[in-house]
Amino acid sequence: MKIIDVDALVSLVREHARQELLDNRIGAKEIIVHQNGRRLIHEKFGETFENENRLIFRAASMTKSITAAAVMQLAERGLLDLNESVSRYYPSMKRMQIAAVENGRIVSLRPTQNDIRVVDLLCHISGVGCEPVLSALEKSTANLPLSEAVQVIAEQPLSFEPRTAQAYSPTDAFDLAAGIVEQVSGTAFDEYLRRHLFEPLGMIDTTFAPNEEQRARMVPMHNRTEQGLSEIAAMPDRRVFADFIPERMAAGAGLAVTAEDYIRFADMLCLGGVSADGTRVLSERSVRQMATPCVPEEIEMGSERWGLGMRVVVRDDYPHGLCVGCFGWSGAYGTHFWVDPNNHVSVVMMKNSLYDGGAGNRSACELERDVSACLK
Repeated sequence: MKIIDVDALVSLVREHARQELLDNRIGAKEIIVHQNGRRLIHEKFGETFENENRLIFRAASMTKSITAAAVMQLAERGLLDLNESVSRYYPSMKRMQIAAVENGRIVSLRPTQNDIRVVDLLCHISGVGCEPVLSALEKSTANLPLSEAVQVIAEQPLSFEPRTAQAYSPTDAFDLAAGIVEQVSGTAFDEYLRRHLFEPLGMIDTTFAPNEEQRARMVPMHNRTEQGLSEIAAMPDRRVFADFIPERMAAGAGLAVTAEDYIRFADMLCLGGVSADGTRVLSERSVRQMATPCVPEEIEMGSERWGLGMRVVVRDDYPHGLCVGCFGWSGAYGTHFWVDPNNHVSVVMMKNSLYDGGAGNRSACELERDVSACLK
């Protein structure tokens, strides 16, 4: 196992953050790095932190990993089977159709040959809620509560035959998974997460619906103008992700979270399903399954492949230094985390920006290179 050179890492992180601030590429950024469950660095950058120690960020797609963990909890209790058809929970999905799209419009439909399995929803091979059909749909579910939204999603056409291709589902596939959690557990999705993940892990500020006090701590959304200046971007009132209402509980993108909360979740994965205080949240087997590529190489080529709710590094030519076996994911507004099980490292980076977000955002890639360079 390699050990992080803390002084070298702090120097790199501060240098790069200083340049980002000078270039107006970030508004506020927070970084936490743990090794063997011990905090090595906790750095905060930006004026926003001057009077606030516990800022809340929009997690965006880092919500997916949490949803996948909830599904795995129910699977290991024998309450659902990852390989069973989702039509068991959504009867309308027994008659799925694949849409052909031309010039942004659905022009024809044909029946599917394969059922969608529960596991397919978590690794983006279901055909649910992805392009090109996603942009062609006329009905939005953003203003519907989760219980109603999943019924609409279950009747929408797919973009491809399940398990024959891979395409990213921003939230719909994970919403179906969340609906299954509700049906199996008999509990609202947010309440299930609170009882079985957030409370056991001490994630006290993680929610789909921030209260007034929490909203006062939400980091302003940064943007960078065409002239290269920083500005605060207006966000829809009460919405955490895009225009989704809180009651929508967007299971692929809708959580608000602090860096302190999310590092607890990342540490749990790094420790094989156990929280920092020894509480078992997931089995080691479930964590391994989440962090194992489940998309065939012939469908998804490259140095990363999808596990369950997370990307997994599968080749040594990964461009930003992470070793094979590292896993994690990012968010549309710039959040990022990963776990290095080989070196027992957990990393969380939080920022919220419309300028440089999503997978492969510059800040995230730079941090991956910095941490990798400091492993000696």
